Amino acid sequence: MRDNLMREVRRRRNRSRSPKRVSIFIGAGVLVAATTGGALIALASAELRHNSAYCYESPSLQSRAQQVGDPSPVGDDRVARAIDLCESVWRIGVLGGENDGPPPNDGRIHPVPELFVCSQRDGTLAVFPEQDGVACSDLSLESLR
Repeated sequence: MRDNLMREVRRRRNRSRSPKRVSIFIGAGVLVAATTGGALIALASAELRHNSAYCYESPSLQSRAQQVGDPSPVGDDRVARAIDLCESVWRIGVLGGENDGPPPNDGRIHPVPELFVCSQRDGTLAVFPEQDGVACSDLSLESLR
C-alpha cells in the first residue's frame, strides 16, 4: 500500500510540473512574438514614412489632404517622386474641386498647380500648391528644394 501511495505522489508531482513547463514555453513564445512584431511595425512605419507623402489642397496643414505612397520606389529622389504622385492626385480630380470622396471619374484631366515640397517633423513629405508666396517656413516645416 505504501508503494502504491508513493507512486501516486510521484505521478501527481510530475503532472503538476508539466503545466508549469508549458506556461513557461508559452510565455517565452509570446514575448518573442511581441518583440519581433514591435520591431517589424517600427521598421514598416519608418519605410512607409519614407515612401509616402501628403498632398494638400492649399498651402495650409489644415486643408484637405490625400496620402499617397509608392510601395516599391525606384531611385532615391523622394521629392521628385512625391511631386509626381501628388500631380497625379490633382490630375484625376481628387484635389482642387468640390469632391470630398473618391475621384469624380469624369474622364477629364484636371488642372495641376505648381507644387512645392516640405518635410514634416516625422520625415514624411508634404506637398502644397504654390500660392501667394507661401513657403515651408511659413508652415513651420523644413524646406527641401
